[in-house]
This record gives sequence, C-alpha cells and structure tokens, in this order.
Amino acid sequence: GADSTPRLLQKSTMARPGGPQPRAGVRPTHPGVVFASFGCCQPREKMDDKVAKAMYGDMADQGVPRKKKEALCSWCYEQAVHFFIKETSTWLCDACKGRTAESPKAPDCMARLEGSGKGSAVCAKSKSDWEELVAKKKQAFSKPRNVTKIRYEMTRESPFRHLAQKEGLIRPFVYLASMSCQHRSLMAIQLGWSPIPEEGFGDAHEESWNILSKKSLGLRARCVGGLNKVNPFAPLLDWVGILNHVASTLYVPSYMSWSDEFQCEKLTVQEGKEESSAVHSRKVDTFEVELMDKVSKQQRSKMNRVQVCTVAQLMTSDNLRKLMALQQARGIERHSVSLFAIDSCFLQLARDKHLEKGQDADPVQGDEMVTAVATFLSNLVEGDVEMFEEAGLKDVKRPPLESILSSNFEPLWLTLGTLGMKPHSTMARVLPCIIMLMTQKEKLRLASIDISSQEFSKGGKG
Repeated sequence: GADSTPRLLQKSTMARPGGPQPRAGVRPTHPGVVFASFGCCQPREKMDDKVAKAMYGDMADQGVPRKKKEALCSWCYEQAVHFFIKETSTWLCDACKGRTAESPKAPDCMARLEGSGKGSAVCAKSKSDWEELVAKKKQAFSKPRNVTKIRYEMTRESPFRHLAQKEGLIRPFVYLASMSCQHRSLMAIQLGWSPIPEEGFGDAHEESWNILSKKSLGLRARCVGGLNKVNPFAPLLDWVGILNHVASTLYVPSYMSWSDEFQCEKLTVQEGKEESSAVHSRKVDTFEVELMDKVSKQQRSKMNRVQVCTVAQLMTSDNLRKLMALQQARGIERHSVSLFAIDSCFLQLARDKHLEKGQDADPVQGDEMVTAVATFLSNLVEGDVEMFEEAGLKDVKRPPLESILSSNFEPLWLTLGTLGMKPHSTMARVLPCIIMLMTQKEKLRLASIDISSQEFSKGGKG
C-alpha cells in the first residue's frame, strides 16, 4: 500500500552504515530543514546524530521543542520568533534569517550580530530613531507595485545606474531595481547588513547599487576569494566575474577543468568585461541558465526516492499541468527555474506538514503545490498570484506586505539546508542572492517584461 513505501525505505536506510563519522567540532550544518524519520522528508543518507543535532538543534529529537522567543528584530525591524542555535550560541530570526543575540539594552528586542563573531551586536530599539525607521520601513514595503512602476525603475537614469553601467554590473542592477523593496531588504540582510537604517533605503536604485557594491559585504565583495581579499590592486568583479566565481566555487573542483562541468565556454576576463557592459547578452543569459540548472540538479540529487517520485506524481496532476501551461503561455519554458521552484516548494510543504503532524502528516496536494509555486514566483505585484487561478489555487494566505515575510524566503533557506551549506558562510550568503536574481528573470517574464528588449538597454552609456 501507499503507506508501506516510507517504511521500506526506512529499513533500507537504517541498514546502511552512517558514512564517514564527522570529526569532533564538525561545523554546524543548516538550521532550516527538519530532520524527519520517514520517507518523504528524509535526506538521502541517514544522518549521524551529531550532525542532525548541529543541523536542527533540539529538533533532531523531534519531541523536544527548540528554545525560542518572540521579540523585535534589529535586522528586519519587526516582531518575530527567534530560535536559539546551540552550536553557535546565537539566535536566528525566523522572519529574515539574520543572526541575533539578546540585547542587554532592550529586553523585548534582539540585537543584530554584524560580522561573523559575537562582538558587534547592534540593538536597533535602543537607538533614538527606532519608531521613525519602523514607520519608514512600513511605508517602503507597502508602496503599491504595478508593471508601469517596475518598467520605470528598470529604465530611469540615476547616478547609481551609471556606476553599475561603468563597472559591468548593469544586468543584475536592472534585475534588482525591478524587485520589491522586501526582496531587496532580504538580500541585504543575507549579505550581512540591515538596509533599513541606511539613508538611501526606499530608493530602488541606491538599494540595488548597495547590494552589488557595498564595501566588503556586497555581492561583488563576497565573491572575491583567497589573497585578492587583501590585495588592494585586485580588479573589482563585474557580473560575469561574479557568476564565474560562484560557478567554479560550487561546481568546478580544483582537479577538474571548466569544460568537464559546463557546456558554455568560460568567458575570459576581457570577454566578460564586454558582455557585462550590456543589460542583455546572449552569452551571459546562456551561462545564467546553465548555472541555475546546476543548482536545480544539485538540489534534486539530494532528494530521496520517495520525494522524487512524489514530485513526479504531482507534476502529472491537473493543477501543475495547468500551471505549466499558463507559464508557457507567458513565455516561460519548463526549465530549471520552474523545476527548482517546484522542488523547493514541495520540500517546504512536506516539512511544514511534518512539523505540524509528525508521522500523521497528509501528503502534499496539487493545489497546495500550485499555490506555493505561484507565491514563490510572485513579484509582489497586484494580481500576480491570482493569474494562476485556473490551476486551482488553495486558500492563498499571504503575510501582510509590510512584513519581510512577504518576500517568501523560506523555500530558499531550506535549499541551503538541503545542499548542506553552513548558515551564514560566504556561499550560503551569496547563493540565495544569485538564485533570487535568476528567479527575477522569470518573474519579469510572467509580467510580460523581457529584459532583452531595447527599452532597457538605452541610456546608461556615458
């Protein structure tokens, strides 16, 4: 019967030895995914207890609740649940995933831990502008968005756009400018700073430029490896340089050559410079698609048989078929981003059901999947989830716009766990930003905005 599959799987998994035992002081893995003892929610290898403990804190013993508290967060300036992460003895804001610590100055607020240690705790509530910033954030998040406004942000001139153009970051800049303030804020927090107290907060162009270029924290700085970190003459990376760094760090180990792993040829620094100076470049587009495909396949390879079969079954349901048809009608092929979205949303739904009901969790349904995927691909524009109505949406419950939760980061946070990345390590900060930029391309297509069209590449030169 349907019930026996997980149990069979469980037996075979139990029988397999646990693989190499982690060394003492093994790095803590990701606190996002939930370790479950049954088929549809279990990682491929049965985890060693130590690793499981590190990964999920006390959630490894499913019965034991994790230490948590509700408090304001100095990263995202809202009331949220914070979970205690035993290995690092720090806390994690469940809304924005920022690292927090108890604040000696304000008992109802958690301080943000900037940098990697515990030395730099900033309590936002004890600063005099707290009320003002909370109001400013609500206002920036609640601005109504529509396609006209998005096009305007993507095409208007600004000193920041000129900088992005000059430094070969114009393509990601235009993607960022087309995002909601919520999504950009979340990216900044992932990279290591809170954008809300910054002067340019609320200006799409200034926020976008910061995300790309902020000294030692921006996306470009986070992709500088090795000795170049301390070399003042190291060239600043352009967009192709950033993509090359992510691709080689994650997918081309030192004993392999680029062409073993990637079909598209590796662009030289000079070619990269030329291709990075345009909003649209066919070569860069091909590279992005292939990189996203790698991420998607890597996540898929970490899923177990039951999960893979369940997703394959869901893909044949009327709901998902209709969703795909609606996406195709808007020019989205069935490829890595949508497949990545489907896997990520499935893993999140399976986890949430398991958290709620444990072994008695119901299977994930087609209409729940459609709703989750439509929400995942939402650009927070009026009606962009409802356009999938025909595919059978199920009670769409969305967090209020003024909350950072509306950026729906949870599926991506779980991806980091599925891929076994250590939270807040450099790659765990960079990869979600890269995926969000790739996903943005699809979100724009759904809104019938094509980044390769002429209107976005005019201006900026000079």
